[in-house]
Amino acid sequence: MAKKETEKEKVKGVFTTLHNAVDSVKTSVKNVKLPDVNTPEIKVPDQVKELFKLKPHKDTRDDTDELFEVKAISTKNAIKIIYYLMAADGEIFHSEEEKFDAIGAELDPDFSGNKEQIVKECKTQMDKVIDPEDYCDVLQEGIELALSSSSRTEAAFITPKLLVWDLLTIAYSDGNYDMSERRLLKYVVRKLNIDKAIFLEMESSILTLIDLERELKWIKSTDRPYLTVETMVNEIADRKNVIFESVKDLIAL
Repeated sequence: MAKKETEKEKVKGVFTTLHNAVDSVKTSVKNVKLPDVNTPEIKVPDQVKELFKLKPHKDTRDDTDELFEVKAISTKNAIKIIYYLMAADGEIFHSEEEKFDAIGAELDPDFSGNKEQIVKECKTQMDKVIDPEDYCDVLQEGIELALSSSSRTEAAFITPKLLVWDLLTIAYSDGNYDMSERRLLKYVVRKLNIDKAIFLEMESSILTLIDLERELKWIKSTDRPYLTVETMVNEIADRKNVIFESVKDLIAL
């Protein structure tokens, strides 16, 4: 009997697979060596870590200037934003905690040592809620603080579009992308000044990928002849690769 896949392994697989859709964009981030994508099922965490070696640009803006463009987000603050997104529905369940651990480990090799402080800072922000209707506003304030403070952090970075793609993969990883999560995601898109057309295309792309995964699972469960199944599986793989290439182009823009 096949070993039952744990929630942590399932989420890690989804996150790594979709995250590697951008791994071959070798010119999208300066000083980052991005490995090639061979197939959409690559499971190589070390490749993901290469994405977060971007050196921050020297910040020359006046600290009193509130109008600035976020060009990169520190790994620590990206993890905070992920936590806020996962808390959007009002509670982080045990299964979500497992997802957070898997994703944090992908982004930060020192996550096990940094997790407690990151969660503590997030909860401190979330404790500012006075009335229930304040909840989303408090999460947005936490996200805004995480984004604005990234420009002064001497740490590894990810780019704005890559963060949005990662947030989408997380929001969809449990198959339940609710309105509170989407509201926060749209807030991040606006704060990062990402073209709404790019965001909507990312949403469409990930929905298509999920549909293709379902189609693939169904095909493999049928009793059709092997050659017929193999042909259909290959066709789906080709369609997924086309979508991955499109996503890479979007993130590289």
